[in-house]
Amino acid sequence: MFLTGCSKEDNSVQTIGRESTDSDSDSAVIVFGPSLTELFYVSGAWERLAGVDRFSIWPSQASELAVIGDFMTPSLEMITALGATSIHVVGRNQSLTDLAERLEIPCYQYSFDRLDDVYESSRMIEDLYPEADLTEFRDDIILTLDSLSTVFESAAPEVMIVVYLGGDGAITVAGNNTFYLDILTGMGCVLAAPEAGSYPAVSVEGILAIDPDFVVILDPYNTDDTALNHWRSNGLDDSNTTVLAGDHVLIPGARLKELIVGIAQCLN
Repeated sequence: MFLTGCSKEDNSVQTIGRESTDSDSDSAVIVFGPSLTELFYVSGAWERLAGVDRFSIWPSQASELAVIGDFMTPSLEMITALGATSIHVVGRNQSLTDLAERLEIPCYQYSFDRLDDVYESSRMIEDLYPEADLTEFRDDIILTLDSLSTVFESAAPEVMIVVYLGGDGAITVAGNNTFYLDILTGMGCVLAAPEAGSYPAVSVEGILAIDPDFVVILDPYNTDDTALNHWRSNGLDDSNTTVLAGDHVLIPGARLKELIVGIAQCLN
């Protein structure tokens, strides 16, 4: 899943190594994390990117950039060969921070755990690059949530967000300290989940005990009926369950508005 990030108790964005670099010379930006890649694309600073991680598949233009591994196994040699001028990463990776220090370039570490983190990350990109503007991105999310709150807050339905269905019957749901909580709260809904954990594992018995009004299964691989059949095979009622498919559903990036609208449609 693409749900990694710094803990909420830390700042949303931190800089390791050089504090900053001149924006004009920062022309070989390396990005780890689909959320960041998407924000760079819609910000207007896309032309600065030289490499992205292998999970960054949107926009399609990402395929034209060098693939520099992933968060767990970054290609330090390729980053160096690309002449990287800055590294941007979702979460913390010691090998990347060490590399940035050796190359004497900044390494910016972002969190996308909460919706406020997403806003703060977008502002950081704006602060770094004069051509970047993500005002419309933030405003669209705020206006969409405000509009939906007039629809749902009187009923305040309890909604469970399933982020993973394992072939062995394992079920993982969105819990507290997540951007899904912020989305549902902003819509006037209530997140149905165990009290502990950001992404807790839940048993069938646990789901029945919680008894949510709606269940939304996020399916990044577009398996459609396969997800519902898996749900049914575990003995769960699918009368109030909907599958929301798409490669954006686990990514708090530039397509967040699309995710919010999709969740809302699942509740009607």
